[in-house]
Amino acid sequence: MPLTPGTTLGPYQVLSAIGAGGMGEVYKARDTKLDRDVALKILPDAFVNDPERLARFQREAKVLASLNHPNIAAIYGLEESGDSPALVLEYVPGPTLQDRIAKGPIPLDEALPIARQIAEALEAAHEQGIIHRDLKPANVKVKDDGTVKVLDFGLAKALGPDLSDLDAANSPTMTMTAAATKMGVIMGTAAYMSPEQAKGRQVDKRADIWAFGVVLFEMLTGTGAFQGEDISSTLAKVIEREPDWTQIPARTPSAIQKLLRRCLVKDRKRRIPDIGIANIEIDDALSGADGPTDTATATVAPPALWQRPTPALLTVVAVAAVSGLAVWSLVAPAPSTSYVTRLGVTLAEDEALSGSAWRTVAVAPDGSYIVGVINNNISVRPVERLEWRELSGTAAARAVFVSPDSEWIGYHSGGELKRIAASGGAPVTLGAFRRAGGASWGEDDTILFSQWEEGIWRVPASGGTPELVIEVAEGARAMDPQMLPGGEWVLFTLRPAGTPSWNAAQIVVQSLVTGQRNVVIEGGRAARYLPTGHLVYALNGVLYGVAFDVAAGQVVGGPVSLVEGVRTSGNTGVAHFSVASNGSLVYVPGSAGDADAARGLMWVDAAGQEEPLPVEPDSYLGVSLSPDGTRAAVGTNAVENRDIWVVDLARGSRTRVTTDAEVDHLPLWSPDGESVVFASLRDGTPALYRKSADGTGVAERLVTIDGARFIAANGWTPDGTAVVATVYTGIDQGDIGLVPLTSSGSSSWEPLIQTDAQEFDGAISPDGHWLAYASNETGRNEIYVQRFPELGQRQTISIGGGYGPAWSADGRSLSYILSVGAGPLAIMRVPIESDGTTLTAGQPERLFDRNFYDEPGPHRRYDLSRDGRFLMIQLEGDSGTDGSPFDLVWVQNWFSALQARVPTGR
Repeated sequence: MPLTPGTTLGPYQVLSAIGAGGMGEVYKARDTKLDRDVALKILPDAFVNDPERLARFQREAKVLASLNHPNIAAIYGLEESGDSPALVLEYVPGPTLQDRIAKGPIPLDEALPIARQIAEALEAAHEQGIIHRDLKPANVKVKDDGTVKVLDFGLAKALGPDLSDLDAANSPTMTMTAAATKMGVIMGTAAYMSPEQAKGRQVDKRADIWAFGVVLFEMLTGTGAFQGEDISSTLAKVIEREPDWTQIPARTPSAIQKLLRRCLVKDRKRRIPDIGIANIEIDDALSGADGPTDTATATVAPPALWQRPTPALLTVVAVAAVSGLAVWSLVAPAPSTSYVTRLGVTLAEDEALSGSAWRTVAVAPDGSYIVGVINNNISVRPVERLEWRELSGTAAARAVFVSPDSEWIGYHSGGELKRIAASGGAPVTLGAFRRAGGASWGEDDTILFSQWEEGIWRVPASGGTPELVIEVAEGARAMDPQMLPGGEWVLFTLRPAGTPSWNAAQIVVQSLVTGQRNVVIEGGRAARYLPTGHLVYALNGVLYGVAFDVAAGQVVGGPVSLVEGVRTSGNTGVAHFSVASNGSLVYVPGSAGDADAARGLMWVDAAGQEEPLPVEPDSYLGVSLSPDGTRAAVGTNAVENRDIWVVDLARGSRTRVTTDAEVDHLPLWSPDGESVVFASLRDGTPALYRKSADGTGVAERLVTIDGARFIAANGWTPDGTAVVATVYTGIDQGDIGLVPLTSSGSSSWEPLIQTDAQEFDGAISPDGHWLAYASNETGRNEIYVQRFPELGQRQTISIGGGYGPAWSADGRSLSYILSVGAGPLAIMRVPIESDGTTLTAGQPERLFDRNFYDEPGPHRRYDLSRDGRFLMIQLEGDSGTDGSPFDLVWVQNWFSALQARVPTGR
């Protein structure tokens, strides 16, 4: 029965009523002994009159009273005097979160600190095995100083079922089962119940994680994630429907959006397994480590699975997409003494793995740390830490590997092979290393490294003169050498001359004593021998394992797929994975970015909406729009077809422009629409050529530059009298200049920007007054603009990295690509104001994220039409979304899974 002010229960004097609900009436009271205000929750009659439930509650109350956390409202005791037993609770002044949400959506800078404190409270309770079971805004108080208190921890379980006050949004309800009056029925509030609660199934802390996601959604949007007319319709939406994700404010950081989606995964096995992950994510967002994502284009991608589910393999227990670290376990079906643990790592907004043409990750043999090439510098992340530590002096690093004792990191930079202590220090140059075809550090303290068509070389780890140890035939390429146990046989990948792709390459072993070469596997790349007696290699973006007999030099049995969705590069043959001697695996999730695979063309508008074009798929890399926007010049990369084509974008018809046996690529349409300029290696010399766009006539050589590795035509001066081109003189050296066209067609090279850094992707504004370009002078690519033709007044345009600048037709904006790791690329746009003398750049705007084809190299990744659409190359079999929320995946104790899947008899 209701209590009136002045009523006393033991030492507690009732002051006023606070509220009522399915779990009892609540009053503000004064503790006359301790002289403090408390809250009294008068227990329902149905509860008081049930001795079994009362006894159970008394047991549970002892556990709940043990909670001691600044964000949890405390339980002081149970007052049993008189006919109205009551819980004595901490009195928390201030409005509830429900009251605050009733006023409208909560701004992000206010909502995230509230959510952070709720997550802290849940984490503290979960650590003691206590589940809230009824988290909702009405059970959260926000004090005037911003402190959050979560109320009623564990009371849904302690109090048991109650049929009163069944309001879907505010009062606890229950699943209706035949045993509705018996203990063990799961309580909750309909609008915040997890799907497993709604179905009457057993719950664990992941039910609280679901409710946390619902509460956070409601805070940000001002509306419920699952709203129904009554309890039944609300529960139906919880079980069957997705929230309206478009309600999330567009400026919400992408990682917070991912966190929401992972909290609200209906299959709790895929829900984030620990609320501590949310703490990390929110901390990153509060510190500004994550940026906003356009909600209209954000997608929920399924986690990169260990492999397709099979009864004999491992079961994914839970997965999360968060900044910093997400942890989930893989439990082997057979008895095992170790668990396989996956750690999903997402880099900060201003961090990105540096390209896909060269190996960007490695793991120390002892498994103590991973190495990443981030923003073109080497960074180390120990297993026990959540932060990367950059090693100074490693600019332009690539092709990383680690010494057997885990003390040193080897890498390539600026045409040299180098090493640096994993703890930091000054890099040591070991010798020339012109081609970064992969390397490994042997137990004998020598390093094997590949220079592609120049074979495999060896150099002492202390430095010295490299020696050629394995030659390859003309036109062939070798990759990823590894010395096998015994010191005689070298394992490596061989792509014979004329082989159509790295997926068709051979995995071979060759004796350094006799020169005998044996083909071990036909079709594969990037093989590694492991101390478990396995070979692991990549094929079509999948890691395979097969048992290997070192003594016999042959595989035993057939290969078995192990990991799907591993990033590979078609141009260089790299597969981005590394395996430690202690059983750890690190890989970059993503697609098989093979340059010779068939891909289509598509329009993408400024909102990220795609329009596939009726063009025959091919190995396209590099696009250039005709001046009228109806055709595109494209390069292709199949071995038998490395030529220039012109495509009619409306009809899909194609015209072959070049047919030379040598490589013709990097097309650029002329301003008059009559011809195409392209790069070629005809006669073995890099040069620019021009040919009629209809394919008739002969190719006219425009310029050849001594000492150039290759030349890329980037754009034109507005009057059409000169080509803006990048001359690459080394792997990490590029200069921008002009190629003026004479009446005879022949020309010369006039450098514009020459520095020790790499400048590339030059683009002149439509009014001819400004030159935009990319440079890596700071250690990562950024977009700059200078006056043209007299250089000066340089400005930095991009923020957080960028390349591939393109001017709008009216010159009032500049678009560019922002690499965001191994996932989708972001297209950015910067407003530009110019009077021809001065230029003012606005704030970069993120238009959309898209997983389009972006193989490293001087290729034009996209072109911009006069109406503002982007012409892009699709990834093979890809719709433009990425399949993983992570930049890296770190799998510990992976050998347990490997041996279970591919037995060797050891």
